[in-house]
Amino acid sequence: MAWLGVALALIAFFIWQNNDIILSNVNWTHRKVLPPFDGFKILLVSDLHGKRFGRGQRRLLNKAAACRPDIIAIVGDIVDGRRKKTEGALEFVAQAAGIAPVYFVTGNHEWQYGRYEAFKEQLVAAGAAVLDNAYVTLQKGEARIRLAGVKDLAFGSKSAYKKSLRKLAQSLEMTILLTHRPEKIALYAANGFDLVLAGHAHGGQVRLPFIGGLYAPGQGVFPRYTSGLHNVKETSMVISRGLGNSLFPLRVFNRPELVLVTLHAG
Repeated sequence: MAWLGVALALIAFFIWQNNDIILSNVNWTHRKVLPPFDGFKILLVSDLHGKRFGRGQRRLLNKAAACRPDIIAIVGDIVDGRRKKTEGALEFVAQAAGIAPVYFVTGNHEWQYGRYEAFKEQLVAAGAAVLDNAYVTLQKGEARIRLAGVKDLAFGSKSAYKKSLRKLAQSLEMTILLTHRPEKIALYAANGFDLVLAGHAHGGQVRLPFIGGLYAPGQGVFPRYTSGLHNVKETSMVISRGLGNSLFPLRVFNRPELVLVTLHAG
C-alpha cells in the first residue's frame, strides 16, 4: 500500500502548490520617485484565469488587503478565454476596488474570450479603470507619476502595438507601464519606460532549483523573463508568476503569487 501513500502525498502537494498564495516583495528605488511617493505600494496581480481562491475570492482578497496597497495593478488574463466564464474575475475586481484603486490592462485571454467590449463594461462597473492604450496621472502634491497601460498585442498588429507604446512613453514624468507580455522588454526599454509591470509567463509553469521556469508563451523553453525584477538599459521590469493556470493545469514548485512593489525615492 506504499503506492497509496505516495499518491495521496502527491495529491496533497499539488493542491498546496496550486492554491496556497505567496506574497513576494520587490523594493524599487529610482531618482524619479519623488519624496511624496516614497513608500508607495503597488499590488501586482496577473493571470487569474478565472480561478477562485475560496468563496467570493476571500483568501485572495484577504491577502491583498493585508498588503495595504496604494493601487492594485492587474496585468491581463484575469479570465480564461477557453472557459468563457467571468464570474471569478468580476468577484475579485468588485471587492478589490474596495481595498485600493484598481487599474487593468488586457492579456491574450481577454482577446480569446471574444466578448471583450462587453467584459470591459463589466470591469468598469465593478470599479476598475481600464487602460486600453491610455494613461492616468497619479498625483501627491506637486509630485506625479504617469501610469500607462498598453492593450495586448493579440488585439492588433505589431506595428500598432509599437505605435501605442511610443505614444504612451511621450512624457518627462516618471512612467510606469502596465503590460501583459514580459518578453517585449527590449521594446519597452527602447521607449524609455522607467518601470514595467508584467505577467503572462506563469513563472515558467514548472520551476526547477538553479534553473527557473521551463516554458513560457512567447519565450519557449528555459525562458529568461518569468519572475522577479529585471533591468534592461534604464528600464526595470517586475514580473508576476501569476495566480491561475490555463492550458497546462498544474504548477510545480511555483505557487500562485501576488507581488507587492514598493517605490522608494532615490
